[in-house]
Amino acid sequence: MKVASTPNERGNVLLCAICTIFIISLIAANVLLNCTARYNQASNQVRSWNEALYAAESGADMAFAEIRKTLPGASPSPSPWTGWAPSGTTYVSPVTGTASLPWTFGSDNLQARTVVETCYFDSSGVFHLGANPTGAWPWYRIRSKGTSPLQGLKRTGMDDRLSNGNRFVANGSTRGDGDTLLRKIDFNYDHFIATYGPNGDGTGKALQAVNAPQIARRIELIVGAVTPFGAAVEVTTSFDGPGSAGLIDSFNSNNGAYYFAANNPSDPHYADSHSGSVAVNSPTFFMHQGPIWGDVSTNGGNVLPSNLIHGVIDNSVPLDIKPFDMPSLPMPQPSPVAFNSNTTITPASPGSVSAPTTYQVSSWSKSVTFNQSGSAQTYVAVHVTSDFTGQVTVNTGVHVQVYFDGNMSVKARDLVNNTNLAANMQFYGIKPTDPNTTQTIAIASPGNFVGTFYAPSAAISFTGNPDITGSIVGKSYSGNGNTSLHYDRALDNIGEPVDYRVASYVEDIR
Repeated sequence: MKVASTPNERGNVLLCAICTIFIISLIAANVLLNCTARYNQASNQVRSWNEALYAAESGADMAFAEIRKTLPGASPSPSPWTGWAPSGTTYVSPVTGTASLPWTFGSDNLQARTVVETCYFDSSGVFHLGANPTGAWPWYRIRSKGTSPLQGLKRTGMDDRLSNGNRFVANGSTRGDGDTLLRKIDFNYDHFIATYGPNGDGTGKALQAVNAPQIARRIELIVGAVTPFGAAVEVTTSFDGPGSAGLIDSFNSNNGAYYFAANNPSDPHYADSHSGSVAVNSPTFFMHQGPIWGDVSTNGGNVLPSNLIHGVIDNSVPLDIKPFDMPSLPMPQPSPVAFNSNTTITPASPGSVSAPTTYQVSSWSKSVTFNQSGSAQTYVAVHVTSDFTGQVTVNTGVHVQVYFDGNMSVKARDLVNNTNLAANMQFYGIKPTDPNTTQTIAIASPGNFVGTFYAPSAAISFTGNPDITGSIVGKSYSGNGNTSLHYDRALDNIGEPVDYRVASYVEDIR
């Protein structure tokens, strides 16, 4: 016989159900309250915070692309800074879209505003902004501001009431967990301009209203020129040397003439003697019995530690050496148009690093001597549209750059550098019209050579016993016999830029 439930028991079940629903509802409300605050942080503010950095870096990338357009021989000859607003040596990124809409991109309407300033470092390493005291190649300072619109509620951080007690003490005050997620958000005014000014230097501070809540982040990059001569030898296909009675080491001509100091740690120039580095963009590295006082890198090679290599060995370093295009030079002098007889040239004006006295000749088969113009340092550039088979003498106070379209075959004694500074005699091999053609640069005994070669399309060889002071960049290098090479560290900032690289990256977190 089944006993029916009493009405009181049915009422108790209903009351329990209501209490359970009420408790679950409280839990759900608390969860939703926490989720709402954290969603505003995690989804909206954190996303905008990250996107603002993406915008700033995108602006910096665009500026970097413009800087690389200034490289000699940039192809297809783009015009740098098109659409940017120039002011002296400063460039400001363009405004596109409507008059009130800054440079925007992406589906979230991210904004970037970038300022690029030209700067220089003199020979003592002092930074100069907007001025070129030494004729050096420019560096650049990129300051990029990225802005992301902020969606969601106007809250700066989680409410401290949501945290369980106080967690840390800062500046004498106790805070909860919520403050650790505080973001620099501009709800009504740009906090950076109000506190530090538009350039962050304290000038021009003002209350500048924002159209809508936003997050802005600022980064600063220093971009430096990559000059051609950063190592003793850099080649793309193969290295063969040094000779059994030769060596590769380094010195710094800013400290005086070369002498061997690599095995004497107490020598005052010892620190400059271990930069005779060799880099090969291939596995092909042949080493004989001559020591290398510097680092060795290959791209997939199998160079093993040896008591002949006094530096770091790395077999997984790619090396990018672009074929060399003829740079833009000032209008050449009307004469001479060929060096088919012995010639002495004394330029009427000294010129400068960026504007040398220029000559273009169809051939160079005889001896040419370059003299100083007055008492000033004199700069000369010569473009040879064929082979170089002659002789050259560079006298004190003269800097000569020779660009040649063909091949080169001379004895080391034919290349006389009376300045004894490698930077004062530079040879550049222009890439052949047919990319499958390999240039040749053959330097034979007798004699020594003080200078540089930058010929990425050339097979460069030294035979006999020439003593080389300078730097070699080519397609391949061969130095047999007792050929020695002394890299001059003063070359690190010499020569036409072949690329630019980011030397410093910081974020302004104010």
